[in-house]
Amino acid sequence: MQFNKQIRKVTDESVQNAKRFVHQLPTQDLIAVFIAFALLPIAFLFEVTFVLSFWFQLFSEEWVVRVVPLLFLGFNVYANMYKTYVVGPNGKSSQLPSVLKPGHRYCHACNLNSPPRAYHCPVCNVCIFRRDHHCSFLSVCIGHFNQRYFLAAAVNLWIISATCMLWNWHFLWLAIPNFGVLQLWHLMLPHIAFTLRFITFYQFFSIMVFVSSATTVAFVTYLIGAQIFCFYRGQTRVEYLLDIYAYNLGFLENVRQALGRRWYLVFISPFIPSPLESDGLSYRVCNVENKESKDVKYL
Repeated sequence: MQFNKQIRKVTDESVQNAKRFVHQLPTQDLIAVFIAFALLPIAFLFEVTFVLSFWFQLFSEEWVVRVVPLLFLGFNVYANMYKTYVVGPNGKSSQLPSVLKPGHRYCHACNLNSPPRAYHCPVCNVCIFRRDHHCSFLSVCIGHFNQRYFLAAAVNLWIISATCMLWNWHFLWLAIPNFGVLQLWHLMLPHIAFTLRFITFYQFFSIMVFVSSATTVAFVTYLIGAQIFCFYRGQTRVEYLLDIYAYNLGFLENVRQALGRRWYLVFISPFIPSPLESDGLSYRVCNVENKESKDVKYL
């Protein structure tokens, strides 16, 4: 009886903590979390059980060969998302230094000293080490210690989304077999075409399925492209907006600084260690011709 009471107490506390977490989420984050953890899994199940069944019988050898690799990638997506949230942008360094060191700035929101490349997040209400952006899908900032997990999740998700988009493209033409140039506007304006009964509900549904997968691929491509662009310039998104370019060490070295020394393995599994060179409090800077400049763009 005592053991059961303890289990019930732990469960109740977990439920209360989860409720408090949900209530604290901004509306934008709440919607994004619902998309990431509810709509995406449902969409994946729809793809492998309905769309793929047009060509391969469920649980057949051909079906398994195509679905199992995607399941592995899907596991990587959510494992990396979990690590992104648990590790956090600041890692184990949850407290900012109380001593004002050279290169540090005083944060009036935190009432603490903020190290170089750290910026305050108005949503998380804390200064983030090498802050890149706030990820609404995980309700956490992307920064120094969790950027590798965020990018790995995006890359794995892109492969899944692109594969599903290809399936949906063929599924679309199965639903619209006699398609001509004059019917192109049906794809561009499916709502109007359906309202005017130029296409059936099933055809409208197939168009929406393809558009949804294409939108997902486009959005994830943007996320990955933004990260690659920042690696190329040696900046975070915040530093790009502020035009700070003191940390550009070359593309490959910028990648190592952000993803760790074993950066090429982080996309395979979030459990492969890839040590970072910086502790989040100080960073290497590039050689600047004008050494006497005190401009924030350089220091």
